[in-house]
Amino acid sequence: MNGRIENIHYICQLIFEAHHLSVFYINQYGEFEFECSPSQFQTSPYYDSLKFRMMEYTAQQETIEIPIFFSYSNLQFFSIHLNQTSGVIIVGPCIHTEITEEKMNAIMDSYKELPHKRALFDFYQALPVITSEQFLTIGLLTFSLFYEQLLDKSYVLKKNKELDSTLKLSDHPDLELSKGRRNFSFHSNLSHERVLLHYVKNGQIEKLSDVVNYSIFSEDELGVLSKRSRIRSEKNLMITGVALICRAAVEGGLNEETAFTLSDFYIQQLEEQDNLKAIQAIMSEVLYDFTNRVHQAKENKYSRTITSCLHYIYNHLYEDITLEMLAELTHLSPNYLSSLFKKEMGTSISHYIQSQRIEEAKKLLSLTKYPISDIGSWLNFNDQSYFIRVFKKHTGMTPKKYRDSFQE
Repeated sequence: MNGRIENIHYICQLIFEAHHLSVFYINQYGEFEFECSPSQFQTSPYYDSLKFRMMEYTAQQETIEIPIFFSYSNLQFFSIHLNQTSGVIIVGPCIHTEITEEKMNAIMDSYKELPHKRALFDFYQALPVITSEQFLTIGLLTFSLFYEQLLDKSYVLKKNKELDSTLKLSDHPDLELSKGRRNFSFHSNLSHERVLLHYVKNGQIEKLSDVVNYSIFSEDELGVLSKRSRIRSEKNLMITGVALICRAAVEGGLNEETAFTLSDFYIQQLEEQDNLKAIQAIMSEVLYDFTNRVHQAKENKYSRTITSCLHYIYNHLYEDITLEMLAELTHLSPNYLSSLFKKEMGTSISHYIQSQRIEEAKKLLSLTKYPISDIGSWLNFNDQSYFIRVFKKHTGMTPKKYRDSFQE
């Protein structure tokens, strides 16, 4: 098959429309380049963590030219590595048998006291029901569309032998619950998790010390997300933790762009760790960082209009920002907005933007080796001499002297 991305997208769209199965394409850089999935799937609170699981799983796979089937939490997938682009197609999730009320109750019990419980029910109920045999056939058909090659079914089953038993057992979530009871493994940490997320959402830093010594997501208490590696399982659990903490912080008033950037940063940090102690240390940092930022956001409680302006300035600091832009954003006249901003913030809009750009410049000067001229240009200062003059006015020293102070 021609490896052009539009051809790949076309085939993925056909699979989605024919079988009502979501299809994702992860490019050679490990990024989700496109997906064909229903809108209700994308709005589920479990959507982000599901994509993390898919990305984590495919990152560990060998690049062999057959469909690879995998599953977790009763959800079924297969992936196909594409030689033409070095990307990966992931098809799923689906379930192999109808989720009965009894099975759904068992799944819901395993998520006891988690928020969005109703959303979890709706998520499972909306999944297509495709038998193991049908799913295997779809995998073979999808492979033949991309590679124009026929695969022997028994060969594919043999290569997926380790996962085949998982596919069969996944029809019976009650077996996992029974196993947990036999091994005295219970999901008892969920009420504790709920308390922690409440503290994050409300910026209650002083409360964290009472509970932070307990793991927000302990593998022993919340289950195993990778049967191959304890480290991999712990990372997967913590990635879910970061996603939930991030959302709690946004609900608490933290700027969305700030929250999601921090989330990406900490997930990357988790991926670099190779021992449980380091992973737990990062999660403690995540809790304190997000909670502290929510606390600061609540301390600086401004009107909705001014908060909108502050968020816009934060998100567009490297762009040109004018009073007229902010006035259009808030549906106010420039004069009225200027007066309101000065009243609440104690400074003019132009002075506030300039001070925020200097704060950003200070971070870049202390944390990077970017040329001073580039930093000034990025932050919309007309020329280097003007940048130096404004920087000195705000800090009492030149950008060079400021940077040198961190190298002494």
